[in-house]
Amino acid sequence: MESLSSQFGTFAVAAMIVYFLLRLYGPTNDSNLLNSARRHAFWCAIIGYFASSSSNWFSDAINVPIDEQSTLDTAVGIAVAATPGVWIAFIYIASQYTWPRKLKPLRTATLTPRSLTSPIPKMLVAALLIVLVLACVSLYSVRDVTAIAPVPELEISTDDYYSNSPSQDGLRAAGEVLPFLYASLGFLMLAAVIASTVILRRKPLPGISQHNNQLLRTTWLNRLYRTVTVSITVQAGEALHYKAQWFHNESSRYIDGTGAGIDFMESMSRIGGTLDATANYAVLGISAVMLLWRPPTDFENVTVRKKIQSSRLREQLLSLQFATATLTFIVLFVVWQLLPEIDEYAMPAAERVTWMLVILTGAALFYLALNALYLGYVNVVSRQISAANKHSANLPLWPYICAGLLVATSTYFLIFPPLDYLWGFVAPKKVTVIALVVVLIIAHLGFIWFTRRANMAWDVSADEEIWYRRVLELRSLRTITAAIVAMVVIGYEYPVRLEFLAVMVFLWPAVVFLERPVGGVAKSLKKSITS
Repeated sequence: MESLSSQFGTFAVAAMIVYFLLRLYGPTNDSNLLNSARRHAFWCAIIGYFASSSSNWFSDAINVPIDEQSTLDTAVGIAVAATPGVWIAFIYIASQYTWPRKLKPLRTATLTPRSLTSPIPKMLVAALLIVLVLACVSLYSVRDVTAIAPVPELEISTDDYYSNSPSQDGLRAAGEVLPFLYASLGFLMLAAVIASTVILRRKPLPGISQHNNQLLRTTWLNRLYRTVTVSITVQAGEALHYKAQWFHNESSRYIDGTGAGIDFMESMSRIGGTLDATANYAVLGISAVMLLWRPPTDFENVTVRKKIQSSRLREQLLSLQFATATLTFIVLFVVWQLLPEIDEYAMPAAERVTWMLVILTGAALFYLALNALYLGYVNVVSRQISAANKHSANLPLWPYICAGLLVATSTYFLIFPPLDYLWGFVAPKKVTVIALVVVLIIAHLGFIWFTRRANMAWDVSADEEIWYRRVLELRSLRTITAAIVAMVVIGYEYPVRLEFLAVMVFLWPAVVFLERPVGGVAKSLKKSITS
């Protein structure tokens, strides 16, 4: 593990960068003071969440590398355990002093009594405490994990037999690492208390009513407690994964040359898989609840903009993307748990990799099917205007150029993988790879055909209709491209993890390629008309 000085040095540099980003964000030309304050609170909460979740300290702490079998240093353990809580406290406290310049808090006198605890979201606090109790129960349940020594690389070579077992990291005992996990939970709660005190005692912002100032405090506290709740859930999930790893490591302990202990191995592996699934589902479920637990929005004197039809279409597309992408990721996560396990005592085979490619292809097809079902529903309810003209246009050429380069490169490495780099890897059949890529391309072409012929249930202009259909076509292109890229970076399990590349392709914003309609006419079309 890193030394204590390097831990604090890394934190200090990162903290300074974030602080200056907040200061740069502060000055804004927005004339609406309330909107400036709400935007500042939103971005600070986003920074706080990603900063607090960027530390993978526990996974590094529990493993014992083959060349480092010493005990865990107490000072270093406390430093890394405090990282999530320190990040949350720093971001939420610093953000109270980095408001836009026009929103500097002023001390004001008022005869209206104000309670410091009135802005606190009590239901959310209760949920946070419940999650904390469940996290402590999870930590207590892994107290019996014993240490496992690292296993060095073993190579056996005879005239007619060769075997090579790579080295395996050891596992620290629960008595050595659990105190740091309890300390991490304590630091998170301490961060919540300190940040809450600063938020509640902050002087009210000028130019904003007392009611809106109270709601702003509630908004800050809402996002603070949601972030802390998710962080505590992640720590509890790490504890369960820790015990699951112990079961997986112990599963092959009593197997001998005669094949005895197979039942014991399967039983231990099954328990470890159950613990992994429990942790994953718990983190996913609580994170989803916290995502939907939104802060109050009943601010006074909020200017409600009159929505034009293009903005309504944009909101509908965002809602459709959120719903279909969320369902796709949930299904992908559930099905991924059904992948066949790797048999360490058998020759490497391509079965698991082939199923990975099939599952990724199925996830892309599932996403396209969900969008097609929605378009089919819209087509049915708007059947009375089926005789109306349907307006559509091709996408610009350069999205297809970018997607084509990614697809061609990924397909090449799928068919001709660098086996020298992927030690012990067995590639799936080339026919299977080509078939899956062809299926994705055909699905994309079919989705385009259906998108351009489906009826629109909204009274929109031709330019808005063209933009709507183009966005759907671009999403289909992103999806199949991301699936093919994922086949390489995830399916082939490269030592350098590049999963984020596939996710980035899938979530790449459409506005990069397509200009939004403005005032009912798209900018690009307007230029062509005027010229």
